[in-house]
Amino acid sequence: MQHSEGKFTASDGLEIYHQVWAADGTPKAAILIVHGLGEHSSRYHNYTDYFVPRGYTLYGFDLRGHGRSGGPRGHVERFDRFVDDVGRMVALIREQLPHTPLFLLGHSLGSLLTLAYALRYPDGLAGVITSGTALRDALEIPGWKRALARVFSRVAPTVKFDNGIQNDYLTHDTKAIETYTHDPLVHHVGTPRLATEVEAARQMLYASASEWKLPLLMLHGSDDRICLPAGAQAFQAKTPQTLTAFRQYDGLYHEIHNEMGKESVFYDIENWLADKVAGAISKSQPDIDRNKGG
Repeated sequence: MQHSEGKFTASDGLEIYHQVWAADGTPKAAILIVHGLGEHSSRYHNYTDYFVPRGYTLYGFDLRGHGRSGGPRGHVERFDRFVDDVGRMVALIREQLPHTPLFLLGHSLGSLLTLAYALRYPDGLAGVITSGTALRDALEIPGWKRALARVFSRVAPTVKFDNGIQNDYLTHDTKAIETYTHDPLVHHVGTPRLATEVEAARQMLYASASEWKLPLLMLHGSDDRICLPAGAQAFQAKTPQTLTAFRQYDGLYHEIHNEMGKESVFYDIENWLADKVAGAISKSQPDIDRNKGG
């Protein structure tokens, strides 16, 4: 495994940290991991440890306002800024691996970014995987709090509030929780503007689900106490059923990739990827043959 890191400049001038874990030789596919709220791209070593030795090259970046990237912690001015950053990463990957099938893998908040990007720019993507899809919160937020967030989003958009994530709800793995708790790159804040932008993105995604055009695998722990599986199921039910699938893992919490039963999750992803990679290569073969013939 070869690891490298760097930064790119976002459309608004912000510096965004990114990294790559490269497989030896020609990779079967590239996977861009988009992380969740309050964390960062280096928390996905379980994915890299599993998939890189199996021939996949993985990319990650720290969302603006997170980890080693610039911007106020837990804040975004517009959700489209997030989506633009995903686009910059996709462009970077395409420069490095122009003919390799590319998949997006979004967790929690990252799932909303990957879904939004893929709806808008499906061309050039081989598929999307989401886990702990953040389409419906497990914690019911009263209407008056939502109304208050909308007011603060206009008059004090960057004021910091606790993001409400409880460490013990992430996974049953106590060692993973301890590492998360003491991680200096993890934060626990969010702003009213982030909250209202996320809510608007959720509404847009539900309204646009029928327009979905890519293979999609949605994964969820049945006991997720942060994001309800019902949100992912509702979205998947609105998509073309020949393209999408939903899988639930009994007893697992929010971070299924950090759970005690993560091996079954990775096995399911690996099998799904193998099928979609074969399909992507088959689909591109006529173009390759025409180019050779020209």
